[in-house]
Amino acid sequence: MTTDTAPAFPVCQCCPRRLLGPEVQHGRLVCRPCEQRIDAELGEVADLWERLPELLIPGTAGGDDAGERTAGPTGSKPPTNLAVLSLLGGGVTEPLLAEEDAWRRELRKSGHYPLTPHRGGQDNTLRGTVHWLRLNLHWACGAYPDVDDLDQALRRLLGEMRGLVSGDRRRREALEPRCPMPARGHAEDDPAAPKCRGQLTYDPRKSVIRCDTCRRAYGPHEWDIVGARAGLITLPFTLPAA
Repeated sequence: MTTDTAPAFPVCQCCPRRLLGPEVQHGRLVCRPCEQRIDAELGEVADLWERLPELLIPGTAGGDDAGERTAGPTGSKPPTNLAVLSLLGGGVTEPLLAEEDAWRRELRKSGHYPLTPHRGGQDNTLRGTVHWLRLNLHWACGAYPDVDDLDQALRRLLGEMRGLVSGDRRRREALEPRCPMPARGHAEDDPAAPKCRGQLTYDPRKSVIRCDTCRRAYGPHEWDIVGARAGLITLPFTLPAA
């Protein structure tokens, strides 16, 4: 849910892009590139879901070291991949169902709209929820005030699912200090703009520093800019001030 400093101009909920005039006129809250990206990521969740069952047996996950497991107190290994089992048992469907419930509540504010149906098992629930979210994504990008909740949920889910399928177990790491860039909706060259101060994280899989508040993302060629503004960035590397 967006809780940022009030922007000086309309910006997308899910990225720092300034909304175009026609987008503002049509009441859009999310830019079209982000709408297309979220739609594609929902499709990727459905595709990765189909690959999870084959990873249940320890040693069948992606990567060369996928078979390595830490032994338990008695030296035994778990009979199944617990991380995969957790995702298949509700770790994927629950956050997506929470978003569907929230969108349906918003739709009921303007009239009758049915509650989220019970679709049966996890497979049917996943397929039905993803289909419903994709079907209603265009409406949400123009009328629902918290599409960024789904955006962030997808980022977390896909990070975990991609890691299991590929065998890459690296995770995002929090950085300090907090984001030194101007708050959302303020020009980066405006010296009077309030600072974002959001949490910076480093994604080792993509070699990207990202702020979860202002939604900015920086590749390696931009790290010195962020580091200079912050004075210092720590973990997993250090950048001196300019």
